[in-house]
Amino acid sequence: MGYRNATLAIGVNIILLVLSVNEVALQPGPCDNQAFDIVFAVDSSSSIWKPDFERQLTFVRDVAHQFDVGLEPSQTRVGVVTFADDYYLQFHLWQNNRMDLLDQALSRIRHRAGRKTNTAAALKYIAKYMFLHRYGSRSHATHVAIVITDGQSTDRKHTVEAAKLLKDAGIYVFAIGVGKYVAHRELEELASLPSEEFVYEVHDFQSLDKMKFTIANRTCTGIFEHASTTPRRPSINTTPSEEATLMPTTTKGPSPTPADRLPSPNNHQSQKPYTQTEVTFSKPWPPEFQADIDPSLNVTNCGGKPADIYFALDASSSIWPEDFKKQLAFIRDLISLFDITPTKTRVGLVTFSDTVKPIFDFNTPQTKDHLIDQMANISFMSGRTKTADAIRFIHEQGFSRDVARREVAHIVLIFTDGLSKTPHETAREAELAKRDGIYLFSIGIGSSVERTELQDIASDPDDDFVFHVSNFSVLNTIKNILAIKTCSVQSKDYVADAAEKKCTVGMDTDLMFVYDSAQLGIPRARKITKFVYDVTSALDMESGHLKVGRLLENCLSGADTYLTHQKQALDFDDVYFPDLRRMIKRVASVGFAEPYGARRNAKKIAVLFIDDATENLKQAQEEIARLRETHTLVVTIGDTDLSSAAALASSPANDYIVHIPAYSYLHTAKYTLLQKLCKIFSQPV
Repeated sequence: MGYRNATLAIGVNIILLVLSVNEVALQPGPCDNQAFDIVFAVDSSSSIWKPDFERQLTFVRDVAHQFDVGLEPSQTRVGVVTFADDYYLQFHLWQNNRMDLLDQALSRIRHRAGRKTNTAAALKYIAKYMFLHRYGSRSHATHVAIVITDGQSTDRKHTVEAAKLLKDAGIYVFAIGVGKYVAHRELEELASLPSEEFVYEVHDFQSLDKMKFTIANRTCTGIFEHASTTPRRPSINTTPSEEATLMPTTTKGPSPTPADRLPSPNNHQSQKPYTQTEVTFSKPWPPEFQADIDPSLNVTNCGGKPADIYFALDASSSIWPEDFKKQLAFIRDLISLFDITPTKTRVGLVTFSDTVKPIFDFNTPQTKDHLIDQMANISFMSGRTKTADAIRFIHEQGFSRDVARREVAHIVLIFTDGLSKTPHETAREAELAKRDGIYLFSIGIGSSVERTELQDIASDPDDDFVFHVSNFSVLNTIKNILAIKTCSVQSKDYVADAAEKKCTVGMDTDLMFVYDSAQLGIPRARKITKFVYDVTSALDMESGHLKVGRLLENCLSGADTYLTHQKQALDFDDVYFPDLRRMIKRVASVGFAEPYGARRNAKKIAVLFIDDATENLKQAQEEIARLRETHTLVVTIGDTDLSSAAALASSPANDYIVHIPAYSYLHTAKYTLLQKLCKIFSQPV
């Protein structure tokens, strides 16, 4: 790569200079019939204004237009990750199979500003996940990462280490610095060698437009001609004669058989041909569990042993409605094996896809007949496989301290037919649940399941907690053994956390609960008021460090019109209805103002409640940005826009968002909110 003919290099540079200065249109010919997997890392930190952020997206689009974008073997695939306080996945390599779809996906990306420039998090995520075969990357394609930033990263050491992960995996890294605050040395450390080929700087974001042909041409015209000599990441996209060395499984069974047809994500009545490259494992996977269970094992009524059990059923688009019904029939049969009463075994059930839908919980009348009747009304959801959300909901609300019994085993059985949308989050949520003493069983169905994820979800050992069947029709073959394994789980000592006790507040802290009672309406506002009372009752008020307040009035001003001859009809149409943006303004002007009891040097925490009726969330985002020194924790209730909620919350969003599916579940979120508050209390100002 660094030893090319000097004359050729000079010639290419002259051509590029002419293209940059005169903006001559470059045809994508050099990129035809060349397979590239390109991932862009786009800086969205608060130092970048929204118009400049959009110029970055325009640059991404213009560069992509120089390639033949599609999912064919010889075409180019594009993925995007943005970063500020954290990384934010926008889309994977496989998600946009045409240029127009890629353009639409880019237009939907929003500017998520943050105080940090966490380049390291973005690069680490790209290195670990974006170039995996299961997310659309291909072993025969050239792997390219293009990083755009306007300044030095928050943590240079970790950024350089993350960039090394990329380069060690055979991924070529372009680093583009924009503006006068770029750190040239860091750009060189990020990028591949030689620097003159992979490092670029422009004066401002408008100048990015002049770079689009340069980057495309560098990529297409021989810069990777020695790519085959670079160490590459092992890929499981192998031919039948190649063997992918993966973690062995302890249970033997037949190799996976690719399905020849899968349901269309958009139309379950249609069928689309589906091709799958055969993979040879060091040991067969998935294992098939046999139906020949020892008849001497009696699973009826679980021996009377009590337990709290939750089922989570996959209802994503990859599952046919008929197969979803087979899951429900299996759960009905499995429930029949347990002694369902309020004092013995209790059962909860959720379905999940894009959202989590609670069907019944431990407060539902616990009789077999009643639970089976509840299942008769379950409708198929369709959507993506957000397994992480299902695990989080069951952990935080299904097994909340108010409803779960501490003296019995806490068990979750998760059924899925494929990889979750965010495997790293799924593994993280599963680990958090297991730390709190919850046992997790993972049941994979079909040939598209990911073994590693099933093992990440499940408790140890895998032999006891990981199950697999080849299709939905044979689920019933594991009914007895699954019941036996479930019944054999012993209750762990309950793991008490910081929220169990009144967590200590060690420094002056001003805490404000914020909700718009007028927009919510009286019934909902009363429920939130009761919830706030329950939460504040568990807070440490004795130390004197904590002050607590509440803002709930967002009243109309000047809305009354008294009897007069002077008014015209149009005057009665001129009423301003306050919205969430005005409520957030009041947090600064009243809630955390010294004349109203706030302290100058105290840590400031705002707990903001929104629901599916809350309007103007995007306008509120602009106002929330002014609360720079405030920790903003957002409680969402109902079918809310979680991406907009995340934009209102402080970062990282997982620590500052509590999602509650309905007002009837408010009481289950008390300790979840307390846990998050205690974590914020312990942080430095």
